[in-house]
Amino acid sequence: MNKAEHEQLFAQLLREDSDDLRSIPLRRKQLLGTLAFIILEERHLQEDVMQNGITYVTTGDKGQELQKKRPAYEELKRIRDQKLRYVKELGLQLSPLFADEFD
Repeated sequence: MNKAEHEQLFAQLLREDSDDLRSIPLRRKQLLGTLAFIILEERHLQEDVMQNGITYVTTGDKGQELQKKRPAYEELKRIRDQKLRYVKELGLQLSPLFADEFD
């Protein structure tokens, strides 16, 4: 995630929110900015999970094979919950930006 990606996504969220950017209250702009960071983090985690899978295998202290969920997968679930809370807080309609993720 870099600053340019965030600024581009933030600008897209602002445009979807209102035609007149000056009319958007500061608190709402801050929430949209945070939502942009959350979405970018989610994309990064999703790429990691797609490349490395959901689980990994390790050996327990008694030599048994254990299958565990990867931390990136657990974090992805947490960040999706957080994103949903922000979407609800903002009262956003599920635009094309979100629709495929909540179907």
